[in-house]
This record gives sequence, structure tokens and C-alpha cells, in this order.
Amino acid sequence: MSIPTHKEFLQTIKSDLENDRLILPSFPEVATKAREAANDENSTAQDLAAIINTDAALSARLLKVANSPLFRARSEIDNIQIAITRMGNKVVKNLIMSISVEQMFSTQSKKLSEHFKNTWQHSIHVAAFSRVLAANSNGLDPEQAMLAGLFHNIGSLPILMAAENCPLLLADSNALEKMIEQLQPEVGKLIVEHWNFPDSLTEVVWEHNNLLRDPYPEADYSDVVLVANLQIPSGNNSHTVNWADIPAFKKLGLNHEIEVIEIEGVAEQIDEIEEIFITA
Repeated sequence: MSIPTHKEFLQTIKSDLENDRLILPSFPEVATKAREAANDENSTAQDLAAIINTDAALSARLLKVANSPLFRARSEIDNIQIAITRMGNKVVKNLIMSISVEQMFSTQSKKLSEHFKNTWQHSIHVAAFSRVLAANSNGLDPEQAMLAGLFHNIGSLPILMAAENCPLLLADSNALEKMIEQLQPEVGKLIVEHWNFPDSLTEVVWEHNNLLRDPYPEADYSDVVLVANLQIPSGNNSHTVNWADIPAFKKLGLNHEIEVIEIEGVAEQIDEIEEIFITA
């Protein structure tokens, strides 16, 4: 038995999905309800708070974020409705979804636990850089960018789950990494479309490895995540494209020769954002 080709492995995943043998990551119900309420123009802060308060752990995490240095609250926020009133429905919606994503990067499989952990850590790093980049770009929402960073490699999860049934692939880390890099955009696109997420997020999942993409004159979330991913040692730095030729850097007003982390104040901001996802 040999390691399957990328085409064969993708066909296996699609077949398993179609026949309910491979289950897509499930987005937490409370986060889904919060997203629907926040998108409803008739929904009030009280309505949204009532949904979030059904999950005590999630409520506590949101209050921790609201009181973190990242948002620099003038006084302590001690209940969810006040947090929503101060930060707004849109910000809270994206924060709730971001906090909830972590649940999907956990597994009961001992064989996959380290892979899932590493994938989640990479997602956090990309999310932090994405938020910083968006905060310094016109027309982009930092919380939306952070969420996009967390979701960009969601397609890795079904691939890892399928790899559990292929011991040779799971044992060959290089082959597995290449399989994930090749297939995760298409598999991830299936997931976010299944969740009816906005096209902008679908495009991030589909395009974050397309270094030469240039569909719009202004920077979008795919550009942000693309550049953020390049800042991480385990990101898509393996590509041979000259960074000077990557349009996203210019659109974001960045010098491709300077690492984002070296810009004054960025390291501190990155630490503040990553603190959101520390649960211990």
C-alpha cells in the first residue's frame, strides 16, 4: 500500500463527505445564533446578550477580551450587555465567532492531537498578524481580519481526519504537509460554504496561498491573511515567488523587505491579541 496522490486523496475526502463518513467541523450553536442575531437589524443588545449568556464559559471569555489591553476599556465591564453596548454588535459577533473557533481544533484522537494543536497555534499567529495589519489599513475591520486569520486553514481539519485512516501518510510528515498545502483551500471552501459564511471569508480560505492574486485595486482580507501567513515560519514561505512581486504588500503599504514584527509597537500588539486565545 502506498501513499495516495493528491487527486486520489481529495476524491476520498469528497466521497466521505457525500456519504456522511467524514463529518465537517461543527460550528458551535451559540456562536451561530449570536451571528444571526447580530446580523438582524431588529435585534437589540439585550437579545444578543441573552444568547451569549446561555454559555457561561463563552461569556467569561468575552468579558476577559472586553477588559483586555486590546480594547482598553475606560472602566471594568462586568456583564455581557454592557460589553455589547460599548463595542457594538459587529465587533462582539466577530469576537464570539473567533473565540468559538478553538473548539473545532480539538480532537479525541491521540494520533491527531499534536497535528490539531500545531494547526491551531499557527491559526492564532496568523490571526494576530491579520488583526494588526487590518487595524493599520483603511476600510478593513480588524475583528473580521482576525476571524479570517483563524479560519484560513480550516480545510486542514478534514484532511487530518482522513489521514488517520492512512497510516503511511500520517507517518510521513513531509508528505502530509504537502497534502494539506495542496488540498486545504478546496476542502476549506466546502466547509465555509456549508456554514453559509460571507463570500469574503470563503475567498480568504480559497486564495490565501495564491501569492500573485490581484483582483481588486484595494487590499482585502485575503491580502491581509496572505501577508500575515508569510510572517510565520511555518506559513507558505516555501513558495519560490519573489516577495517583491506579491501585490498584497504594496496594497497594504508594506515594504516586503521588512518583517511586520519589526515595526514599532507590533510585537506588543501581537502579544495582546494572542492573549485572547490563552484559556489556562
